[in-house]
Amino acid sequence: MPLPPPDRPPSSAPPVLWTSSPDGGPVLAADGSGGLSGVPFSATSFRDVVIDAVVEFEGGGEDGAWGLFFRQAAERDYLAFCVTSAGRAAVLAVEGGAPRTLADGPLPEDAPFARGPRGANRLTVVAVGPSITCVVNGFVLVGVIVEPRFKSGIAGALVMPGRPGVPVAARVRWAQVRALLPDQP
Repeated sequence: MPLPPPDRPPSSAPPVLWTSSPDGGPVLAADGSGGLSGVPFSATSFRDVVIDAVVEFEGGGEDGAWGLFFRQAAERDYLAFCVTSAGRAAVLAVEGGAPRTLADGPLPEDAPFARGPRGANRLTVVAVGPSITCVVNGFVLVGVIVEPRFKSGIAGALVMPGRPGVPVAARVRWAQVRALLPDQP
């Protein structure tokens, strides 16, 4: 049921629902054997939020990917937004552990992006109802509509190896999950 309209405009910023420690997050690593590695930000289930993180590529092949997962409804069912050091981005729906591409392509030439090892980029996901908008360093890349079953879930960071046998690693410098509106919990 929708909230009734407020009697007056909100007087505060949207609340921060979760934020990383000042030391940042752990280094995420995948050994290149085909599996991905992910670390949840918290056990809290999020629905309509802004997920914002600076993730630094620590090493791996040009096709190894790193990014954010969100709305994880079950252990092997979630959405993901990831980038590669070569400058590709993808939005995935992972169902039963098998990724299904919702959007994929090279970053536009005018999109600000730090390529290669030690490249740090700010990844932002705005999740509102079935609409997911993905942003890199303030540049809006893509919006997709997702199935209703991906309406809420936990969020975190992930890495995915590219070529077999080539490990990939990334580190979360900072991350934060915010509500969309001041009056939303």
